[in-house]
Amino acid sequence: MSVLLKNEEKCDLVICLSHLGYAYKDAQRPSDLQLAAKTDNIDLIIGGHTHTFLDKPVTRQNRLDKSVLVNQVGCYGLNLGRIDFYFDSKKNRKSEGVSITV
Repeated sequence: MSVLLKNEEKCDLVICLSHLGYAYKDAQRPSDLQLAAKTDNIDLIIGGHTHTFLDKPVTRQNRLDKSVLVNQVGCYGLNLGRIDFYFDSKKNRKSEGVSITV
């Protein structure tokens, strides 16, 4: 799907909403971090399931050695997340993200 979005639909940003979980000790169990590393065209993964509290998104390299942001902000609405993406006229991208305590 991400290949279709990037190449055919010409999307500048592909966001994956995930419920895999951030990371696990069992390397066989799929996680957001593994998803980031094993895909090509996802720019941001917003995850759930493990209710991981991150102060800001983490960056992982994908199969093409491009940066993928991965974020979770915990559970029960205690935190909100904010991620801003900035594009210039050449479609170069910059991003910033934070966790906001409610």
